[in-house]
Amino acid sequence: MTPLLLGPGVVALSFILWGLLPLYYQFMPQLSMWELLSHRVIWSVLLLALLLRLTARPLPWHQLRAEPRQLLLILCAGPVMSISWSMFTWCLITGQVLATSLAFFMTPLFNIVFAVLFLKERLTPQKHLAVALALAGLAYMLFQYGELPWFSLIMGANFACYGLLKKQVRYGADHSLYIEALVQLPLALAFVAWLTLSGQPSLLLEGSWGERLLLIGSAPATLIPVGLFCYGMMRTRLSTVGLLQYIEPSLAFLLALFWFGERPDPVKEVGFMFVWAGLLVSLLPLHRLRRQPRGAP
Repeated sequence: MTPLLLGPGVVALSFILWGLLPLYYQFMPQLSMWELLSHRVIWSVLLLALLLRLTARPLPWHQLRAEPRQLLLILCAGPVMSISWSMFTWCLITGQVLATSLAFFMTPLFNIVFAVLFLKERLTPQKHLAVALALAGLAYMLFQYGELPWFSLIMGANFACYGLLKKQVRYGADHSLYIEALVQLPLALAFVAWLTLSGQPSLLLEGSWGERLLLIGSAPATLIPVGLFCYGMMRTRLSTVGLLQYIEPSLAFLLALFWFGERPDPVKEVGFMFVWAGLLVSLLPLHRLRRQPRGAP
């Protein structure tokens, strides 16, 4: 299997699935954002526990205890991802797909900055040009809107922080995602219990079987792209991940305009063209598969 498929190819696939995720949420019935997030965590824990059981890959607790830094990175990744998922889910439930697009337009820039500052990665000439084009598109949007989009900035920075944490985790995606979900499980169970005991409407108890399956299916619908992202992240430079991430907001932008019928925004259209130009430039060196010299590791 080539490095392109193992690394950037898997990361690109995860962003394609993320970009298509609004198609799943359009069938979701009206419900509380916190109910959806809670059930996503609960069913994620159950599905991951089943997966680890079927693949005979128990959590390496002894190894984790011997590596407290690795355990801390995984434990911190869970709450960071929760913040991103909360904001992302709120945008999807309220029908603001373009808001998620703008947020994830900014995430790759944070990824590239983090790669240079914290991981000491050096940018190739193609990536320098790609970053310049992306910054030009972002600068145009900021200039036209006249103010900083703080919601999108926070959402984008959170996801970039998650990517930075996962880049430094050496454990498999299934193990790390399971621990991340376990960290959030007590709060999720507490909210669902409160919802039931207080007599509030609960989709799991009062909805149809189709609605219940959609609620339960939100776990695998989000776990699959996250798992692919974590798998590919360990095999891809963070700066490359940052540029590939423009796939997700571009798909969300196109879906918002042509599928969900949101009002076209000329400002975002211009920014979109700059960003896609940067993405195409950044992908050029990925197609040059260099042969390793004989005897090289």
